[in-house]
Amino acid sequence: MDPPGRSLGHVRNRSFALSVGNPAEKENLTRLQKFVRICQYGVIGSLERFFTWYGELVATHPKISIMICILATLLGGLGLIRFYEEGDAASLVIPRNSKFRNDIDWLDNNFPREIRVHSVVYEAENVLTPTVIRAIYEQRRKLQELTLGDKSFQDMCIKVPILKFPDEGLNFPVPEPAVTNPPEEDWGFDEAFEREGIPSISPNASLGSLLKALLPDDDMDLDTLQRYSNDYYPVPYCAAAESIELACLENNIVELWANNGNYDEVSDRNIARLSQYDILEAINSNNISQIFLKEKNFTEFLGDIKYNDVGEIVGAGAVEIKFFTNVNITAVKLFGTASRGEKIDYESYEFEGEMVRFLMNKSSFPAHLNSYVNVQRQFFESFVGQTFKDADKLGIGYAIVFVYVNIMLSKPNFVEQRMWLAVAGILSVAMGMILAYGICSAFGLFYSAAHTVIPFLLLGIGIDNIFVITQAFDTLETSSIPLSLTKRFGQTMGHAGVAVSVTTFTDVFAFLVGSNTVLPGLESFCIYAAFAIFAIYVMQVTHFVAWMSLDQRRIRSHRDGCFCCITHTNFKSWNMRKSSIMNKVFLEIGKQITKTYFKILVLSTTLVLLVGGVWGTLSLTQEYLPEWLLPPESEVAQWFESKRIYFPNAGEPGFIIIKQIDIPKEFHKLDRLVNELESRKENIDTVAPWHTEFREYVETFNTENKTFEELITDDLFFRKKLTQFLYSPKGASYQANFWFADKLQCGQPAPDILLQAIPFAHLRFDRSREWIPAMEEVEQIVDSIQFSNYSFPMALTYINWKTDAIVGSELLRNVGIALVCIFITTLATLGSWRGSLLVMMCVFFTCIDVSGFMHWWGLTIDITSMNVIIISVGLCVDFCAHIVHGFITGNGKRDDRVLYVMENIAPAVMNGGFSTLLALSLLATSRSHIFISFFKIFFMICVFGLFHGLILLPVVLTIFG
Repeated sequence: MDPPGRSLGHVRNRSFALSVGNPAEKENLTRLQKFVRICQYGVIGSLERFFTWYGELVATHPKISIMICILATLLGGLGLIRFYEEGDAASLVIPRNSKFRNDIDWLDNNFPREIRVHSVVYEAENVLTPTVIRAIYEQRRKLQELTLGDKSFQDMCIKVPILKFPDEGLNFPVPEPAVTNPPEEDWGFDEAFEREGIPSISPNASLGSLLKALLPDDDMDLDTLQRYSNDYYPVPYCAAAESIELACLENNIVELWANNGNYDEVSDRNIARLSQYDILEAINSNNISQIFLKEKNFTEFLGDIKYNDVGEIVGAGAVEIKFFTNVNITAVKLFGTASRGEKIDYESYEFEGEMVRFLMNKSSFPAHLNSYVNVQRQFFESFVGQTFKDADKLGIGYAIVFVYVNIMLSKPNFVEQRMWLAVAGILSVAMGMILAYGICSAFGLFYSAAHTVIPFLLLGIGIDNIFVITQAFDTLETSSIPLSLTKRFGQTMGHAGVAVSVTTFTDVFAFLVGSNTVLPGLESFCIYAAFAIFAIYVMQVTHFVAWMSLDQRRIRSHRDGCFCCITHTNFKSWNMRKSSIMNKVFLEIGKQITKTYFKILVLSTTLVLLVGGVWGTLSLTQEYLPEWLLPPESEVAQWFESKRIYFPNAGEPGFIIIKQIDIPKEFHKLDRLVNELESRKENIDTVAPWHTEFREYVETFNTENKTFEELITDDLFFRKKLTQFLYSPKGASYQANFWFADKLQCGQPAPDILLQAIPFAHLRFDRSREWIPAMEEVEQIVDSIQFSNYSFPMALTYINWKTDAIVGSELLRNVGIALVCIFITTLATLGSWRGSLLVMMCVFFTCIDVSGFMHWWGLTIDITSMNVIIISVGLCVDFCAHIVHGFITGNGKRDDRVLYVMENIAPAVMNGGFSTLLALSLLATSRSHIFISFFKIFFMICVFGLFHGLILLPVVLTIFG
């Protein structure tokens, strides 16, 4: 059986020779057809003359050619110094200079995020048991003691104020405080208090201690505390507020059993004597955090909740805890970021590494408990650490292809085995990759997880050229007059160089068309692939040909194929005839194609596939999630999966970002914005505006005969009251939503507000046809308010949703451009309008079927699938262009030409598709979403492309050829 590529090379050369040798062809052609044919023959003739000269040059100076290739590889490889993986999701998928990208960059540069969010999901048959709670508590206590150098978790966490009451409790008698002179103003205190004076405030006093001294009893609630934040502001309230005790911000179920703001010996005892009843009682009836001493909905932390008949919680399959740490933005500005794709100082980055190691240690867990950790650093490390992902599969793939190439190039004797030539062929592919990667890196193009499929793609595409060149040489050696070695290589490259160039330029052209996109990740992918294919092509027509000329000299000297120092003096070549079974099989298929029943069967099958393809294409969803690019075995990928399983109803949070405005004058616009958002019940779950609480605070304690709107027109009043509100128990949580021109200080008017953020959350959506309109609706609402300064919505998930909104239109645009451009290319090379249209028909049908059956195979349109679909337009051409070209240059009636094509060309096309699948076969064993998607789509490209090129196209040619 002829090897893949051998018949292909022979057919290509024969067909090109036929076409070039008949420029006039004595046919009745229109003027336009004659012009196209002349252009076709002129291009091919020029290529033949160039490659004849080039082949002779390389064969004359093989060692110099090899050295030049090695030197070029080394010099180009120096560009790898600038090689980097892009881990920022926005940089991969959001168009440069787009409105959303500009918003992200502006926020990142001017108001960088200082909070790092970390999460652990604990999973068990029932997490609401004493053993599980104790394990979670033990890990939390040890986290509190975690240190790196002179920094502890207490130093790195985000601190928030707590109402820390005296250890003795509110009913404990208060020692008589020291007395200071009473103020001249009438504070409205009772007479006893005025006689005793105002308690002196120790620098270490807590707000709880102050309230204990001021309040008559322990019957307090948040509204009472809110009133005292007004009555005793600014003195003595501010002094206590500035010295209030802080605790690390967290969301943790064990807060229920803490002790007055601390995890200490008392909480240790509480946890140690917990029973199942105690846990369920606390979950169902106690919503007070004993760390922050305020209400908190702890059921939100539970997943897979189980209820009894009366609606009480009796168990849960998972519980999530969250920690929050900070970033030293000043250190980032001075010394740079410790990780590409996110702003984080080196100290915080190293501490997060310690947190990862600590939280990943599950040795103390009971047997039935498991956890999934997502420290924020892990996401980026997993996301960008995939340059050598599945390197074992790539190595095995190259080894399989090496064995395959060696078998196909060699003959069963000591001299004509070409093991080292096979090595040179594989090495040419590797050198081309190094050269291309170096050049792309030198020009600043980034690498990403999606790029990891390129080496497999290049392996599949690159080896075909080796077979074409060697088969052309062997054919000429046995079928033409003897020539010198240099002349023979010139003749070889005159034939093979044209075939190799046409297919290479088609593939490069398809990739370059794909790079014409607004998506940075796709642009980089296509440019990397285009440069790599072209570099491999250059290496194969130079480096491989040079080694082949040396290997051919070895064969003529009868030296051993493995040990060149050994000479076989009595060697005689064994010319074993390789009759092709596939030629006979395809000849029989060709005979069936000429029959009416078979034509009806093929056309019916095509129609069924096309209907399934169209149906699937219309059902195909646009969905992209960054976690799909993560290694599936990584801890953070398993964390995402556990979140999907146990917490499926969590909506996506976001913020309405508003730049500096005159708030009193535009307060009504804030009202309108919030009202508009809250009215979208089918889109928005919650809105948490600060200004409604602020209005209530001002109106509650308004002692003047003025409306709220009249009061805030006084700029000084507004600024003072805003500070007072932001230091009140209810308003303190909104401080994080403001960025001031200067530090906010209790008792002082608020500085200018440079930026404010209004939090909101979407409902949970299941598909892109829901979340894309939801995002666009929020954008329209914000735009319609027309604040005096720029405002925009921002959410982390919008990066994914924006991508989903773009990829569909980008895919259609790029595939359309690729089809038009390849039609022009095939028209120039085939010289036939009808033939070019038939090629485009097959390519179009293949694209439709692949897109449709992507849906039936569980795939969506994302960055990876879009990459493959766009480049498949160029790859599909190979399955049908050779058939049409052979039909055009053949002789006889339609049926005779089809039989000739099926016997002589179809086996080569089939072998070419098989060799490509062989190179990609190991991807089927991968667990990576990228590799699995790539394999599925490429498999369908080969199957549908071969069907349309080898079955449908010959049927159509018998009817319309």
